[in-house]
Parts: sequence; structure tokens; C-alpha cells
Amino acid sequence: MDEAKILDLIKEALNDVAPGREADFAKVTLTSTIEDLGLDSIATMEMVGYLEEQVDATFPDEDLAKVSSIMDLTALVRASQT
Repeated sequence: MDEAKILDLIKEALNDVAPGREADFAKVTLTSTIEDLGLDSIATMEMVGYLEEQVDATFPDEDLAKVSSIMDLTALVRASQT
């Protein structure tokens, strides 16, 4: 899965956990930080759960703890596909 498809999947996950903020999430790029998303910790974990479900993987907690940007999250999704 390439970066563009993973970014689309992340945006889909964001729209699922925070409906009504599609315009905000349309601006998300690989350089956006997790903090930029403006999600609380529960919504962030729901987004991660959505991604895990879509790619049929479980991201290790120690790897999730290091995620600070969308690029980091994209790398985690890509790594789960190998």
C-alpha cells in the first residue's frame, strides 16, 4: 500500500471517529502531527483501532508510543503489511 492510499485510509479513520470534521481532516498531510488532529486520547485510540481493523493488523504498543506524526503512523501501517 502506498503513502497516498495509507493517508486516505487515515483520513477515513479520522472521519469515522470524529464525524463532522471532514473539512479539517481533508487538510491532513504526512507532515501533520497527531497533536494537529485535535483529538482526545480516546478518539485517537479509536482511530488506531479503525486502522488496525482495516489492515488486519495489531500495532505494538511500544511502536504506537513513538508515533507523533501522520508520517510515523503511515510507516506503522506500511510495516504491518510486510
